[in-house]
Amino acid sequence: MSISTKGVKKNHISKELKPGNVVAKINNLSIEQVKTPKDPKNPEYKIFIELESRPIGGDFVGFDKVFGDASKGQHLGQTKKIQFSNWPIRTSEGVSKKTGKAYKILASAKILEFVQKLLTIVGGDAWLEANDGKFDTWEQLLAGVVRSGLLKDKYFSWCIGATEGQNAGGYTVYYMWLPEKKDAAEPFALEGGLVTKFDANIHITKSKSVTENAALNDGVDDDDSVAREQEDDDFANAPTDIPFDNDELDDSELFDMDED
Repeated sequence: MSISTKGVKKNHISKELKPGNVVAKINNLSIEQVKTPKDPKNPEYKIFIELESRPIGGDFVGFDKVFGDASKGQHLGQTKKIQFSNWPIRTSEGVSKKTGKAYKILASAKILEFVQKLLTIVGGDAWLEANDGKFDTWEQLLAGVVRSGLLKDKYFSWCIGATEGQNAGGYTVYYMWLPEKKDAAEPFALEGGLVTKFDANIHITKSKSVTENAALNDGVDDDDSVAREQEDDDFANAPTDIPFDNDELDDSELFDMDED
């Protein structure tokens, strides 16, 4: 009797990138001001990075950019919206428990350092200087970086961490971010560059409280019934506890900034 090879189920392809060492380009950068900061006099910000892997290839035609509307185009690779940091960015000052030295790190310095590193990697290190005073808000500045085309189709190597939890359906979900400097000295570089090796024991935090939008992360994220237009809620239920309230940490340990 001959062996029938018809109707064999094809391999599952997830729409989303998962935590680990990945290669992906930046489709968009955005920033939001936290509505309820710990100190109303000290604004807090979150930077979001929208990533897309290299094209999957073969006979794969892509994931709809707008769910259910192929006319809006397709992503040819896996995508994910991650945060620059697991914690809000804010101006911080104090005395380092490690060195005993006083420090003050401005939120603006943290944001600009990240942007400058990205631009330097792709050969655009003069862009910020050339655009001094042209933007009134951080939103405008990041949009300007994207419009400049300097990041277009530039692939980076990443070390991406995550908080792992379960959604209401019992499936594993990931709220993803770039690890802080004490856990990843080099979280990203141009593809092939030196990047911290991902270690799940260090870069994955397990939390039962994390319940990312189930429509995005229900364990079967290639199901066409999932409403992709709900992507803006990807971080709606991200962890709210931050290390600034932890006596074992100080802000100087969280960002790659000099303490002087």
